Amino acid sequence: MYIHLQKVKYLLAALLSASIAWGTIQLNSVIYDFLVNIDETNSVQDFNPEGGATYYEPLVFTTTTGGDFEFNNYSSKLTNQVTDTSLLIYDNPEANLIIDRPWAFNDGAGIGFGGGQENNFESFDRESQAFQGTITLAADTTYAAVFSSFTPNTMGSMAVRVNAPGQILTTGFTAPIPEMSDTGLWIALIIGGFVAFCYFKVRSEL
Repeated sequence: MYIHLQKVKYLLAALLSASIAWGTIQLNSVIYDFLVNIDETNSVQDFNPEGGATYYEPLVFTTTTGGDFEFNNYSSKLTNQVTDTSLLIYDNPEANLIIDRPWAFNDGAGIGFGGGQENNFESFDRESQAFQGTITLAADTTYAAVFSSFTPNTMGSMAVRVNAPGQILTTGFTAPIPEMSDTGLWIALIIGGFVAFCYFKVRSEL
């Protein structure tokens, strides 16, 4: 019985350690979900080879932790049901947005350059899709993210989700980024409680 109890204890201890580690990973992942409104406030004329206006919305933010940031435009309501959206990131917030070449750019899954992405963007002649990519950012650094569609004269809204390795700080957005979610904490507590319950349950029956 003693040997059997020891095996159970080792098994539960390993499971508890794995659960805590998994919960820690979840806690270190901060998910932000917000709506980007693109209107006539910010625009550049005749930047696109097709002519017209390129409307955009900027977001200046500061990272607290370096690492991989996942940006996903999972839904949009844009002019004429346009689905082609782009994300530009400048490491110089004072840059001439849209006009200046961004430090990193994403035009869809697997399409972009900079920030650890494979440089495979060639021209405006591309597939019509929403931006979705992982960009590596430095810690304690201020960036300017620009949300736009390079389809001329396109306005509307984009639903954007950012999965960050730490909290993002910003004051210049019309819809403030929400505070970090505590979902990971609840998951970690539930798993830890379940493991503890199993341990004491088995111990009481032996």
